[in-house]
Amino acid sequence: MTDIVRGSEDISCVSAATNAVSTGAVSVANGANNTTSLLPQEKSLVKLTHIQKSYGNVCVLQSISLHINAGEVVAIIGPSGSGKSTLLRCATLLETFQSGTLAYGDLVVAKNDAHGHAIYAPKSVLKEAKSRFGLVFQSFNLFPHCSVLHNVTDAAIRVQKRNRDEVMTQAHALLAKMGLSGKEKMVPCELSGGQQQRVAIARALALNPSILFFDEPTSALDPELTRDVLKVIRDLAAENMTMAIVTHEMSFARDVADRIIFMEAGVIVEQGTASELINNPQHMRTKTFLSHYA
Repeated sequence: MTDIVRGSEDISCVSAATNAVSTGAVSVANGANNTTSLLPQEKSLVKLTHIQKSYGNVCVLQSISLHINAGEVVAIIGPSGSGKSTLLRCATLLETFQSGTLAYGDLVVAKNDAHGHAIYAPKSVLKEAKSRFGLVFQSFNLFPHCSVLHNVTDAAIRVQKRNRDEVMTQAHALLAKMGLSGKEKMVPCELSGGQQQRVAIARALALNPSILFFDEPTSALDPELTRDVLKVIRDLAAENMTMAIVTHEMSFARDVADRIIFMEAGVIVEQGTASELINNPQHMRTKTFLSHYA
């Protein structure tokens, strides 16, 4: 087990969370739409419980709890610097946290020791956890010197050690689904931004994940290209693909998500069904934030 040592910054993180709530700086009430956590569900694919994350003395996640169920689409919204992307990076093991629990189904990835410090599981468990999710970055993160087909198939063949012919057949089908048939031999620089993002989605799907995480997948795209990528995500939602999406596309979040979470200052300020939170937010900070998108 790998001990993730928590320093003095974690105490200040707890203190900051307490002060923010108690003073009303970020007032989080108890109720259906205003809560910092969700009750555990039997069908949860991923569970993050009381996650504390700091960079030095800066608290970025303050006792965040989030459970995502099979077939659910969760949109995460909030101002820049609210902790949305950090939450996804912790869930996908790109960042470690100082305290809390992370599990994929019955696979416990990290949990607290008796002192409240997060202890990560051995590498074999982490490898299994990584096979259960896919991540789509806002900046595509494709191999620039490799073909589209190689980008989609490389991890499935080299990391998952799957049959090459099976992976190739799946990759061609996924690229067709993304509207990219005939682009297999091209390299990323020959594609538009929207096409590159669809390649990135195909690459994530090629790993047969249980859940897909999207970190602002359209932030680098113009409106026309954004439309094409959002259509792909809508289609995946219609197929009951489990997804967690950090986004600034409010109308898209309302139309596609089952649940929306509004974050600020490292806490979940409010959450509820998509239509409830967008059309009838209860928290004043949520109302103010959404007013900029009216």
